[in-house]
This record gives sequence, structure tokens and C-alpha cells, in this order.
Amino acid sequence: MFKKLMASLGVGAARVNLVLDYEQCRIGEQLTGKVMVEGGSVDQAVHTLDVDIIMKFTFKGKEVSRRVDTIQVARDFCIKARESRAIPFGHTIPFNYPVTKGSVSYSLVTRMDIAQAVDAEDADKLVVLPSREMSLVLNSLEAMGFKDKVGSGKIDKLGQQFAFYPSTLFSEQLQELQLYFYVENNGLKIYWQFKLSGGYMRSGLEHYAELTLPAELLAGSLQQEMVDHLKKFLEHELHRISVQGPRIAPSYQNVPQHLLGAGRSGFMGGLLAGMLGGALLGNLLDDEEAEAMGEAEAADGFAFDLDGFLDFGDDEF
Repeated sequence: MFKKLMASLGVGAARVNLVLDYEQCRIGEQLTGKVMVEGGSVDQAVHTLDVDIIMKFTFKGKEVSRRVDTIQVARDFCIKARESRAIPFGHTIPFNYPVTKGSVSYSLVTRMDIAQAVDAEDADKLVVLPSREMSLVLNSLEAMGFKDKVGSGKIDKLGQQFAFYPSTLFSEQLQELQLYFYVENNGLKIYWQFKLSGGYMRSGLEHYAELTLPAELLAGSLQQEMVDHLKKFLEHELHRISVQGPRIAPSYQNVPQHLLGAGRSGFMGGLLAGMLGGALLGNLLDDEEAEAMGEAEAADGFAFDLDGFLDFGDDEF
């Protein structure tokens, strides 16, 4: 009786420990591991055993944490006194997760809900890597002499933006390249934003372009072939700019309208890489708008319905 009382207070109660096969996992691949449950001094009934995926990021100089997913590992079981049990789990990292970069980081929090007792918890680090297709593109840009800009990997209203500057090739024509990855029907598209240099083009002008990567190029996973493909594309776009001038409006400029409500999980039938981060940013901005409007209502006696309202402005993290 005394042992049960102490276990209910957390003394001698069952414990959990998350053991990952690998603490790094690529987008599109499966995170695997097991939860080790160690019985305490008495038998205990467990209602739920879950692993929360927590994303942390910086927003307006403050660190914000949000639960982005919950992995349900087990339900309604009994852990015997002194029993050791390993419960395996798996979870595919979806494409709309931002990769671990800049201020974006992840942790895994294991929670065990024990009947009539203090719940057990455990926390572990998770590193989300780019998908193999994304890595092929990013590594190819690096091989072409493009370097990561400070702040590359930030989250904005669309998703996760990667930014580079040229150190060798195209350094006379380009100041900066920004890109978003977009997946649709198992294909990969890249949205580009060129910031142009001087010479025959006006310095500081921006040009927008799209590139759909052939499936066979992605399947081959050969970096030199990707380098050649990207180089040809960039040369073609720069020649087009010199003849026709830059395209000054992106084809995806109206994307935020598709992110309203349930549509935030996707738009145009596909997903932008890191789009989950963009949705969370939108929610934070919604909260700020709601708070500001509530203050205005208190001052003016005016009611305003914020349902469906979304204004991302220029904020990012």
C-alpha cells in the first residue's frame, strides 16, 4: 500500500526513455526508434504513451515552441513492477516540415500518462535534414560556387526560404539567389528569385522564375548532371533577362490566399518545403492581429470578425 502511494507521487513510478535509431532524419524518410519503459516498484496501468514533435523558432527576437505532431506509440497497457519493455515506433517526416537550420530546431518529448500517478516524461533532440532531392540541388549549387547567405533557411509567409550568393560563376550578373522547394505529384519544382547585379542589367532589380526538375534527373542522384542542368537554366534565365527584361512578379504571389483555414496544409495540389513553419507564423500573426483588434474594440466599442482574416505582412523568423 505504501509503495502504491509513493508511486502515485512519482517515487518508484515507471519511467520512460526514448531511444532513436538516428537523431537525424531526412524529409520524406521515416524516423524510427523505441520507447523504453521501465517498471517501478508496483504494477501500473498506462493510458497513453505518446511522442510530441516540438518545433522551436525565433519570432521577433523571442523563442517560440509549438507542437507540430504527436506520434501515438501505445495505448492502455500495464507495466509490471521492475519490468523492462521496448516499444518500437516509426514516423515519416513530411515535406512541409522546415529543415533544421538557422533558428529552427526540433525536440521530441515522450509522455506517458499513468493512471492515478504522476506522468513520466523524457526529451530528446531531433535534426530534420533536407530530402535527398533537396540535398542534391543544394549540394549542386554549392559545387557551382554558391554560398549560404546569413539567414538562409528562414521561415517567411510561404515556407522555408534558402538564400545564396555567388562566389565564382555568375558573380557579375547576380547578387543573390533565393529559392523555395515545391513538391507536386512526386515531382520537385523550384521557385527562384534572382537579385541582379550591375553591368548591362540594373543593380538590385529582381527576377522570378520556375524550374521543374525531371524525374529521371532526380532519380539518378548524379551531382554533375544536376550541376549542368542548373547551370544551363541560370544561363538561359540571365539571357532572357538581357533580351526581355526581368519578370518582376512571381507566379506564386497569391499563395497566401490559398493558405487560409484548412488550406494551410497545402495549396495548388502540392506543398512548399517548410510550409508548416509558414502556417505557424501565420497563426502567430493572426494572434497578434486579434490581440490588437481586441484592444481597438475595447477603446472604440467596435466589433470586428477576424474569421478567415490573414495578413502576413513582412514578418519572418
